[in-house]
Amino acid sequence: MISVEDKLQENRWIGPGFNLLRHALALAILLHHCRVAVFGLFGRAELVKDESQPGMAVFLPKAAPGDSYESLKGTGLWAMDRMHLSDIVTELLRPGLFSLVGMFFVLSGFLVAGSAMRNSNIPSFVGNRVLRIVPALAVEVTLCALILGPIFTHLPLQDYLSNGQFFRYFGNILGHVTFELPGVFVTNPWPLMVNANLWTLPWELWCYVLMLSMMVLGLFAPQGRYRRAMSAIALVIILAMTLWNYLNPEMFNVRQDTTRFAGWYIVFLFLVGVYLRLIARHLPLHGGLFLVAAAAYYVMTVMNVLGPLSGVFLAYCTVYIGMMRFDWFDRIMKHDLSYGIYLYGFPITQMLVALIVPMVSGSRVVSFALIAPLVVVLTASFALISWIYIERPALRLRRLYQKPAL
Repeated sequence: MISVEDKLQENRWIGPGFNLLRHALALAILLHHCRVAVFGLFGRAELVKDESQPGMAVFLPKAAPGDSYESLKGTGLWAMDRMHLSDIVTELLRPGLFSLVGMFFVLSGFLVAGSAMRNSNIPSFVGNRVLRIVPALAVEVTLCALILGPIFTHLPLQDYLSNGQFFRYFGNILGHVTFELPGVFVTNPWPLMVNANLWTLPWELWCYVLMLSMMVLGLFAPQGRYRRAMSAIALVIILAMTLWNYLNPEMFNVRQDTTRFAGWYIVFLFLVGVYLRLIARHLPLHGGLFLVAAAAYYVMTVMNVLGPLSGVFLAYCTVYIGMMRFDWFDRIMKHDLSYGIYLYGFPITQMLVALIVPMVSGSRVVSFALIAPLVVVLTASFALISWIYIERPALRLRRLYQKPAL
């Protein structure tokens, strides 16, 4: 039976399907966020002014009974007798929503581990990660703070620019996440949020810290001495986490809310992706295994049981798709727009919601129908500009410290 490493070797050590996968995931997240941004965080919520901040026009969501995150946590197929049809459909689709960011982190772990195996030089690894993430992120954060914010704030410009929250927003460049800018998007259905996607930044930093630790131990060096030991440790960790989750699912919950995994769990998925790359030689690539893994992940996620183990099945599905060829997509997509979509998708969505929803009286469905295609086109355009003029030139700086391959 062909292995994952065999498939990588056939394709010059590149997972041919990862190009389509990361763009498909980025587009799915973009449209999901667009739906929530138009319809709001809480189905029938209304906005009420926060009187604790009299100097700012800040509004907060006031959820109707049954609409809050807390009331939805832990729901599953066993609770359908208390749910509307739309809630049942949401439950059936929930595994797909959870998988979006989870698959991104598995993909990242697999690819970053492969990069570390080809070049285990630690300064090069750090330089590569900084050049891939920081320049484009710095530009996006600056554009939001200095252009989007002043246009959409409800505060006088002087108050906006002197507000401490304005200065804290630049901390996003270093991974210190701030979601809001002073007085911006206060009346949107998803109020105050400028860029919800940035919630993953601190967890990505933890992923790279753990990667560095493993590189120091020599796990990615040629014929790494400790890979067998790591395989044993990884299996013990997966089984232990699954057992803890089974015994105390409330305390050891893999879910942060109703549509996304907890931060610690996406780091876990990243490490599972790393682990699968390390054992690629022994990892079979088979369509039957893919179907079994997909079914196991779906059932476990719908029932909200054995979360850590379900993540292993999700990771195998991610790697399997990454090993498939999608030549038609590669002929169309010559640039990597996924990171740009991640950076610009949410601010552009909120901007269009602020402009269009007030003009479409009554119907959020019509608003979504108008906003969604505009979001896709504008976000892809910004992502393309980001790739051509920021991300790709930044990556070319790697030649300053990397030795050419012999």
